[in-house]
Amino acid sequence: MKQNYLQKSIAAIWAIAFLLVAYSCSQIETFEPNMDSNDLAKDISKFKLTGPLVEPINWAMRGRPDGTPGQDKDPNGGNVECSELDMEYASSSGRNNYNDGEFENEWPEGLEVEVIDGEVCWIFTAPEGYCLASMAVIVKGGPAANVYEYTDGTSEDCGLVAPDNASGKPAGLSNLTFCWNLVAEPEAPELNEEVSSKCYGEEDGEVLSFDANDFVTVPDGVEIVWYDDETEGDVVEEPTLSEKGTSVTYWAEAVLFGGCVSSTRTPVTLELKDCDDGNGNGDDEIWCEQTGWTGSTAGPGNGWWFVFDTQGNETQPIYAGQKLTDGTMTYKDGKITIDLGETLRLQDVEDPVKAEGYDEETLPGSRPASGQFELYKGDELEFDGNGSRYYAVHLDVEVLTEGVCQINEDEDDD
Repeated sequence: MKQNYLQKSIAAIWAIAFLLVAYSCSQIETFEPNMDSNDLAKDISKFKLTGPLVEPINWAMRGRPDGTPGQDKDPNGGNVECSELDMEYASSSGRNNYNDGEFENEWPEGLEVEVIDGEVCWIFTAPEGYCLASMAVIVKGGPAANVYEYTDGTSEDCGLVAPDNASGKPAGLSNLTFCWNLVAEPEAPELNEEVSSKCYGEEDGEVLSFDANDFVTVPDGVEIVWYDDETEGDVVEEPTLSEKGTSVTYWAEAVLFGGCVSSTRTPVTLELKDCDDGNGNGDDEIWCEQTGWTGSTAGPGNGWWFVFDTQGNETQPIYAGQKLTDGTMTYKDGKITIDLGETLRLQDVEDPVKAEGYDEETLPGSRPASGQFELYKGDELEFDGNGSRYYAVHLDVEVLTEGVCQINEDEDDD
């Protein structure tokens, strides 16, 4: 009787244990962790999932159009070095092994790499002031490597794989190497110093036109792209002007191969004045706005300017647009007298004449700005000095010329 009772007790215990195990299993199968799936996904939104943009070279089979392997075996087992490639490369990431879905080493700054569904995607961001000139990517898998070479400044691609293995499908990625060259971004086009704006009337009944390309220069190998805005805007295919009485400003950007562009653009303003619209005094005579300075002594610093040294000649010349004119300034008995001659006249602006006096020890190291003139401001051509040795006299003038206006040099007159 006791044995029967014991057998029933054991059976009951096993039944309870079975139910507990079944319940536990059901709980495990239905458990859902509270985790955003994006935490486990790679950030692939930055990559253009198309490509590759170039055909790879199977390094072990290169040069064999029949598809048979090159020499007996690749001596490096497919581990190609940057130094073995046809082009010389100044920089390299070094060989980076790929194991269990992770790269062994960090990539150099500016280089982003992901392996997406077995295919390599990469983006390279050049350091400030530089552009990517050329890139080679060595994709090693199995006993061989595919080499992808970009020589046109391409800075990203996707879909790179190792050579096919015996199954006819790409071998799994073993390691990856990047080799690249940088080039300094070009300087903005240089504005010609001699002439940068023209002014024409009619010649034989036809209004002359001119092209902004005539007023900027770039080094060999650099192209110019014109825009209608300083930073954005639309491309201008023909930066010209031919309508009399109008003006336009175009912006020149320097471009290297692959789209490496200058960080700034150079403005060129074209203007076709009507010679008889009040800007001139005859069919061939035109008054062009310029900055003038009096004196025979070149002022210090990078910007051009002149000062009148009272220990020199009593009468000294006026320079306008960096050119000598027939105007003069005379300092006598403490009085300054300006003679504009036959080819200069004052501009119709506020305070076209500005003057300041300096002792030898206080002569500024660079061209004085407009707000630094305190001795005199106005439109008179005769006024008192203050006993200084040097006088800096700034003039806003118009220069009588024939047919061509040289653009007024920018000055730090703020």
